[in-house]
Amino acid sequence: MQTNADMPHGFSETTVSGMPKKNKRKKSTLKRRENLIALAFISIKYFGLLVFTVLPVVFAVLYSFTDYNARLETEPFLTRISVLWCGFENYKKIFTSLTYGQAFLNAVTNNLIFLLSVPLGIIFGLVVAVMLSREKLIRGSRVIRMLIYIPVVSSAVAMNIIWRYMFDNQYGIINQITGWNIQWLTDATWIKVAIIIKSAWGSIGRTMILCLAALTNVGRDYYEAAELDGAGEVTKFFKISIPLISPTLFYLFCTGFIGNLQAYVDAQVFAEGHPGAQTIVFFIWDYGIRNSRYGIASAASFVLTISIMLITLLQFKISSKWVYSE
Repeated sequence: MQTNADMPHGFSETTVSGMPKKNKRKKSTLKRRENLIALAFISIKYFGLLVFTVLPVVFAVLYSFTDYNARLETEPFLTRISVLWCGFENYKKIFTSLTYGQAFLNAVTNNLIFLLSVPLGIIFGLVVAVMLSREKLIRGSRVIRMLIYIPVVSSAVAMNIIWRYMFDNQYGIINQITGWNIQWLTDATWIKVAIIIKSAWGSIGRTMILCLAALTNVGRDYYEAAELDGAGEVTKFFKISIPLISPTLFYLFCTGFIGNLQAYVDAQVFAEGHPGAQTIVFFIWDYGIRNSRYGIASAASFVLTISIMLITLLQFKISSKWVYSE
């Protein structure tokens, strides 16, 4: 049997069988050092989450209960800041005040109208996905998929500028080709129609890719069994395809509604701040960043956050009635 003097470095004692046994103290020290190194790497992510997400949310909620107003003075680089606790006054103002209430309710109405682009984009994207899933109908479907998906990965600002040129009242391609004289960018109603068309078209690529992947995963056994029962193409689509890809459609509806409620570029770049296209986020930017009414902007932000949460919870609540689950 080995003695302690004959043991290799790092071992403190021997077992009965003569095999060396590791030093528990040294092992625990090494383990503690590894845990600290791992914690140091992980803490970077959580530090960013705390600084750039959690704290801004906390301060936004606190500011929504204050009359936080930053006013630039005549002297350069001098800002006068006043923060007064006002309770729920900001929330009352965005719904009832003549100054803020009308603008906020107009933004809410525009947002609700723009939500029409979500089902339209999903319907057209699903139709394109069904057509592209059948190689016999369309040749070169891979190239078509790429062309349809390009707007999804393109810059939102660049796409809005291109669409603005297309919808231009005098020189736009749409009016030039059709011979119409529609005031797309100046009329409060037509600018909503233009944004709905633009948003629906821009979401076709994303819907097409996801629905195409979902349709590819549907087993052929379902269709073969339906064909034996005499089911046609329309019946197979509505009775087999739609139910089996309903989880993907549910995801598209949820993310589509959330994205549209947070829309900002359409109002700022495409509509250039036209009242008929102003959204809630544009209202937040207008009064928060441009006019330094941070209390009003924070209250509107909190209302928007709660609205998104309630709409999403409602979608999950009713999803059990139409979303397929194994």
